[in-house]
Amino acid sequence: MVNLPKKETKVIIVQMISVKAVKGIIGAIIKKFPKNIRTKLKNINKAGICDVCPTKRVSQNSRISLPYYIIRKSGLTLDQLKTYTNGVVIEVPFREYERIRKFSVGDITSNDELDEYIINNIGGETSNPVAAIVTIRKEDGYSGSSVQREDLVRLKNEIVVRGWEPVAYNPEKTIKGKKNKGNANWSGHYYYKISGGSQQSLKSHPNKEPQIFTTHKGFMSTDKIIVDVMTSLVWQILHIFDIDKFITTEDVLKYKQTLEDYLKNTTYLGKSCYESMKKLENIRDGKLISPITQKEISINAFDKETVDGGYKDEIVDISHDDAVNKNNIRFCPENNVMLSDYFPGNLFWDTHLGNMQQQSFTVKEYWAEMDERSAKRNSWLLAASVAQTNIVD
Repeated sequence: MVNLPKKETKVIIVQMISVKAVKGIIGAIIKKFPKNIRTKLKNINKAGICDVCPTKRVSQNSRISLPYYIIRKSGLTLDQLKTYTNGVVIEVPFREYERIRKFSVGDITSNDELDEYIINNIGGETSNPVAAIVTIRKEDGYSGSSVQREDLVRLKNEIVVRGWEPVAYNPEKTIKGKKNKGNANWSGHYYYKISGGSQQSLKSHPNKEPQIFTTHKGFMSTDKIIVDVMTSLVWQILHIFDIDKFITTEDVLKYKQTLEDYLKNTTYLGKSCYESMKKLENIRDGKLISPITQKEISINAFDKETVDGGYKDEIVDISHDDAVNKNNIRFCPENNVMLSDYFPGNLFWDTHLGNMQQQSFTVKEYWAEMDERSAKRNSWLLAASVAQTNIVD
C-alpha cells in the first residue's frame, strides 16, 4: 500500500473591515468632491420634520414621533419598539386613546400588551425608551375640523381629570450631547392643533412650538445603520461614468472594491446589502444609471449649479425602492433593530424626473406597470390597424 501525500487545503480568510474604518473611507471620499456635492452627501444623515413639535437639522437617529396606526400597520411589538433606545414617542390620536382607555378600566382588559403599556406611559420625564402622547390634529384628506373640535371638548375634560400638561422641552434635564435622545428631558402629555373652516384655530402651543420630536420617516436606529446607508450610496456614486473628474481611476477601483467587500458581508433582513441593491437595477455595464429613465447619471447632476443644461428635472437626489409614503417599518431580527425606509438596499440615486415618474412604485413594479401599459397600447394599435385595413378593402 502506497501512502500518497495528503492534499493541502488552503483556507482563504477574508478580513472584515471595521465600521469605523469604513466611516473613515467614506469621509475621505466625500472630501474629494466640491462643496455643494459634499454638502449633499453629508445631509444624508439629516432628519426631516414631523408635525408635532418638530426638531430641525438633527441626526436621523434622534428621538422619533411614531404614529400609533403605523405601529399597528407594521405589526411592531412593544419589545421591538424598545430596541430603539434613543426614544420612541407613540403619537396616539385622542379617539384611539378613548378606545384604549375604555378597555383598560376596572376588570375589563384589552389583553393587548402595547395598549396597556400606552395607558400607563403617557408623558415624558421617563427613563423608558418608549413613551406616548395624546394628540388631536388635522387628518389627511379631511379639510373640516368639526370632529376635532368636538374631540377637544372631551380632551380638555381629560386634561383636568388627569392633571395633564402640554408637551414641553426641559433643558435643565438635558445631558450634554443628548438633547434629542431619550425621553427624560421632555415633559407633558398632550398636543393639539386644530384648524380648518371659518373658525378660529385652536392650539395647545399658541406661541412657538418647542423642538422635541423627529419624524419617523427616514429614521435610522443606530450609528452602524447610518454608516451602512452612506456606504451603499457612496458605492453607487463610484460607478458614475465621469467620476474621474474628482477621483482618480486607481482610487475609484480601490474604494469600490473595499466598500463592495464590506457590503457583501453586511446583512439586513436576511440578505447582504450588496445582494439587496441588485434589485435596484441601477448599475449597468459598470455605470450608474437611472433605473427609471435608463439614462447614465453624471457627477454634474449632484450639484444644481453644474447640472447639465441647468434643468431641474435632471438634478439627482435620493430615491426609494419602497416609497416613503407607504410608511413601512420593518424589524430586522439579525441586527435587533427597526428599519424605516432608510436602509441599505432601499435607497438609490435618481433624477427628479425619474423620481416623479416612479411615483410610489418599486422599480420592479414600475416596469411591470410600463409593460402592461405598452401591451394595452400595442393591442389597441393592432386592432385599429386591422380595422383601418378592412375599411380600405
